[in-house]
Amino acid sequence: MKNTVWVDELVTTLASVVEHRLVKKGEALLRIGEVCDYVGRVEIGAMRMFYIDAAGSDRSFSFFLAQDIFTNYEGLLTAEASKMEIQALVDTQVVLIRKKDLFHLYESSFYWQRMGRLMSDAIFLSAKERIDFLLFHTPEQRYKQLLANQPRILQEVPQKYIASYIGIQPQSLSRIRKRLSRE
Repeated sequence: MKNTVWVDELVTTLASVVEHRLVKKGEALLRIGEVCDYVGRVEIGAMRMFYIDAAGSDRSFSFFLAQDIFTNYEGLLTAEASKMEIQALVDTQVVLIRKKDLFHLYESSFYWQRMGRLMSDAIFLSAKERIDFLLFHTPEQRYKQLLANQPRILQEVPQKYIASYIGIQPQSLSRIRKRLSRE
């Protein structure tokens, strides 16, 4: 999810309880089986959210670059163990807002309740967009969509993770890229 003005306001309002953290390259901020109790924003760097499929392969679900918002929203709402991991692709600086602080702020005013609903709406729409991306587009269309809408991902994320994100093997991504470069 992209950063918005109200997220900046949220971080400023909760400055006394916001946690700043450096996540080293390859380090997991959230591991499979842990409960996510925060919403975060990437300040500098890049992260990815992935899961392990039935065959034991890791599959990229989402990428978070500078100023992107991230969380395991299901875990945030249900306090259930995560089925996904959030890992730094490079040394990454993040800010984290704990669930208890966030929800306490929501209860403090109608304004913040509205902001919470807007965040929930944005998370839902982002998830719906990801589902549509996988269901209604070919791998080549997915790659073109990334190229058009999120070119930073193609610059900052290793190709093997991009291939897994669009649901293909790295060799297939290489063929798509080669074919498109000839067009």
